[in-house]
Amino acid sequence: METFSRGGVTVYSDYCENIVVDPGHPILAWKANKERFSPTLFPSHIRALYPDGLPRIGNRHSEDALSWNLFRSLQLAGKLPLITDFIASESDFDIVYFWARDASQWGNKVDRDIQECLNKMEPWGKDGIKQQTETDVILRGKHHLIIVECKLGKPSEMVRAWCRSRPGMRSQYKDFVKELDTNLFSDSFDFEKDGNRFYQLFRNYLLGAALSLKWGVDFSLLAIVNSLNTNLEGRNHAEEFGCFQSLLRDSSNVFLITWKVIWNRLRFEAGLDALQEWLLNYPPLQLNR
Repeated sequence: METFSRGGVTVYSDYCENIVVDPGHPILAWKANKERFSPTLFPSHIRALYPDGLPRIGNRHSEDALSWNLFRSLQLAGKLPLITDFIASESDFDIVYFWARDASQWGNKVDRDIQECLNKMEPWGKDGIKQQTETDVILRGKHHLIIVECKLGKPSEMVRAWCRSRPGMRSQYKDFVKELDTNLFSDSFDFEKDGNRFYQLFRNYLLGAALSLKWGVDFSLLAIVNSLNTNLEGRNHAEEFGCFQSLLRDSSNVFLITWKVIWNRLRFEAGLDALQEWLLNYPPLQLNR
């Protein structure tokens, strides 16, 4: 059933209607149950039908639906190189983790190795008792892994891309950096100021470094953004990302691309019809204009 929020955005009561590949996967069921819109966001007749709210992944604008539809479609079609070739053209990426869960396993549990790294990095949330980092997508190959941070936001707006929503940094992150015993950040890196400003990139970079040591592989960080909006204070995303790069000891393993660039690579690719149609009509990217 297609419903509408008070803001006029389509939200499917059955989130599977918003999914073009593997709609019955347990990872999606977990995500749909975990993150729901409050019933107060909907008209009274919808609140009566769905008193527990509706799944956020059923939102026609859902960033999570975008991540799943894109990367799971490419994985099953054997076309992940359309994205990974930007970074590691000779690597064979065969495992994809969505929110730290391996899609090739028909379950919804966090991968054990990832959970172990998260427990050291964010000990207050050990084994998920409190919120820990849920990286959007991790692509794992035999010699390389790519941490993917997906960012969307509405067109023509300034969006809070990677910074923390409130000031301050947990000291455990600084302890974790020391424990890794590798120089990730330049001498000019300010833990409180820069860590907060690039909070999501910072955490994902730490997790990538930890997993690369655990798995004995190289790692990269890939940020994907919407070219139709800008960062806070009107800076474009490339400028803001460049500031993050300047704070790294070695920035050769961090990359920024846009959803439009990805679209241009896959729009004429055979065997991706359902994904192409979904993306073409996906409101935040305005690809049909």
